[in-house]
Amino acid sequence: MKRLFHSILGLGLMVAVAACGSETRLHGNSLDASALDQLQIGSTRRIEVEALFGKPSASGAFDSGRIYYIAQSMIAKPGRKIEMQTRTIVAFAFDDAGRLESIRFTDESDGREVFYVDSATPTPGDTYGLFDQIFNNLTSAPSANQP
Repeated sequence: MKRLFHSILGLGLMVAVAACGSETRLHGNSLDASALDQLQIGSTRRIEVEALFGKPSASGAFDSGRIYYIAQSMIAKPGRKIEMQTRTIVAFAFDDAGRLESIRFTDESDGREVFYVDSATPTPGDTYGLFDQIFNNLTSAPSANQP
């Protein structure tokens, strides 16, 4: 009986330790290199690009004629935040006739690092207490004689 308990405990510990490994997650549209070789600048149409790669991850603003396919690899380490390993952005630009003008590749090294600043912008009334708010409303209320 004791031997069975130790076997089950050992098996449970092995499963728990195996679960502590990091996990890689893939997000977005990863484009096939052989399909990219089929595209020809000046003749391939937008509908053909979307037929090859599926719906784009994003479209350019203001009818800019651009579509973007974004793929990224994230790693989830035990007890830590999920971190980005790689990011690839493929931007397709099209002319007014819908023909491919250019293809641009960018990765995580081309992006800007955005830092979060933990400060607040002061706003009027943000520091008022309860009585300040009540009396301020009473003194600034329009009178009945005003148009």
